[in-house]
Amino acid sequence: MCGITGVSVLDETAGQPAFDGLVTLQHRGQESWGVAVGGPEGVRVRRALGFASRSECGAPAAWPGGSVAVAHTRYSTTGATLLENSQPLVHEARRMALAHNGDLTNAAALRALLVRGGYGFRSTGDSEVILALLAGATTNADTGPDTETDTGPGTGAGAGIGSIVAAVTRAVRVLRGGYAVVCAAGDRLLAFRDPHGLRPLVAGFAPGRAAAASETCALDALGCPEQREVEPGELLVLRDGRLEGAYRVAEPAPRASCVFEHLYLTRQDSRIGGTRAGATRVAFGERLAMESPVDADLVVAVPASGVPAARGYARAAGLPLAGTLVRDEQVGRTFIEPDRSRRERKLRSKFSIGSPVDGARVVVVDDSIVRGSTMRRIVALLRESGASEVHVRIASPPLVAPCHYGVDIVDTGELVAAGRETGEVCRIIGATSLAHLSVAGMRHTVGSAAGEGLCEGCLTGEYPTRVDGTRDKFRLVPAQAPRHVTPPGALHPR
Repeated sequence: MCGITGVSVLDETAGQPAFDGLVTLQHRGQESWGVAVGGPEGVRVRRALGFASRSECGAPAAWPGGSVAVAHTRYSTTGATLLENSQPLVHEARRMALAHNGDLTNAAALRALLVRGGYGFRSTGDSEVILALLAGATTNADTGPDTETDTGPGTGAGAGIGSIVAAVTRAVRVLRGGYAVVCAAGDRLLAFRDPHGLRPLVAGFAPGRAAAASETCALDALGCPEQREVEPGELLVLRDGRLEGAYRVAEPAPRASCVFEHLYLTRQDSRIGGTRAGATRVAFGERLAMESPVDADLVVAVPASGVPAARGYARAAGLPLAGTLVRDEQVGRTFIEPDRSRRERKLRSKFSIGSPVDGARVVVVDDSIVRGSTMRRIVALLRESGASEVHVRIASPPLVAPCHYGVDIVDTGELVAAGRETGEVCRIIGATSLAHLSVAGMRHTVGSAAGEGLCEGCLTGEYPTRVDGTRDKFRLVPAQAPRHVTPPGALHPR
């Protein structure tokens, strides 16, 4: 789910727009942030845990000069919330910096091969596997690494375009899973995506500026009106603020973009396939009202991500939409908190009642239920406020299986809908009734025939690539290494 941004400019001011793009993607990760700027003196990187702060880094003087920069805001799905796992990751010898969104399903096997070949890892996430491969540690899936990272042909400073395309092609050939990558390599910005398009990546252009990012809202903020999707299995090479070339680096594969981007992850004003995510969610709510009507007096939205679906539900049902729930904007997204205790602590202060609903029959609409703790808290608040009935309507199908490609839905036991009938989930959250948008209704709204073009693994348990059926967030962490969270505010020593 992480947010990534890469910027190429004509002058030496790439750091500031890269940071600005990162801030627009803060909803995709809040554990750490970082910006790396490539210039004549090499790569300079700044990383810290917690939210990015405009007051700290908003001035142009905060960034060293450089024509290319990459930025990252982290939501951990592999590796602990430690500073060494913050991105961008840097390879000093190659003058490269990389930011990655996604999860590699074969990271452990590739890492073992690379270690055997002499590469020394400095992080316990899967992203450094990609950096090692791009830097020149080519890997044969059967025989292991055949060149070490500092001697093999790579993508760093001084590499020609042919060498760059060849290095990315070699890496993509052995990588498995979901990934979107931006990489500063010398004075070039590389942007590429897995062959199925599991993770999102878009590119934008303006005179003297070219950028790649996880969402179009970042491109809008950077003033890049000409926009396009980075196609699955495609590599874009950006240089001096323009597109130097576009290359096919993987054989065509069935498209399988993440359905959770439509349901929850993407910011409402970002566009997926030309349609704003907020408009799609309004349509989800309208479809939900048609599929699961209920006699009620008013509709209550769960802010902020549930508001579009609630608006659609209220409009289709002919019911008033009440602004009953108030959300503390300082809390952030509790879904992406890395551990349960922090989620529970923040949840206690996240919502409150702004206006009472004495005696009303309420329909509360949200975009999804994952663990059930948020909705249980909301139902209790509405009942305390005087609601006579609380009918819960969810504008997505039930989440019943783990994600293997970059969303921290790891343990099926954490998913309240996994292995339970709707009635049992209804009792757990304390609601009068509960209904979800159907898979067919979701597909119809997105415009997908039988799920074509979508990864629906978390909804159906069927995945577009081979997976081993298990997930372990700490699979790359040595047994003796810490798995705790470093205190927020700790700065990277660079």
